[in-house]
Amino acid sequence: MTAAVAAIAAREHAQRVQAITDAFIRAGATAPAQARTLADLGVEHADAANALARAGVLVRGAHADTWYVDAAAAASRRATDVRGAQRRRATIMVGGLVGVLVAAALAWLIKGG
Repeated sequence: MTAAVAAIAAREHAQRVQAITDAFIRAGATAPAQARTLADLGVEHADAANALARAGVLVRGAHADTWYVDAAAAASRRATDVRGAQRRRATIMVGGLVGVLVAAALAWLIKGG
């Protein structure tokens, strides 16, 4: 149960992060001169914005409290997120296969194999 809750929370956070990145790109905030405030774009999730700033995707603009998206950092983060998702899926599939094999081996042993 806890793993499922954590997975859902992680997915929601990733969606908020992507929504913020997309909002800045749609607004044309991709350079210091075009930087916008979080409020300008209706960003309400400071945790996701802070994560983007720590990752170097959101960069401080020319004026106070303004931000813009570093397109190269955003592309790199997106590629990393995709690779991480692929790795998680592979891990789940391998774990499931191991579970099936262990269950089959136990059933065989219980029957008197």
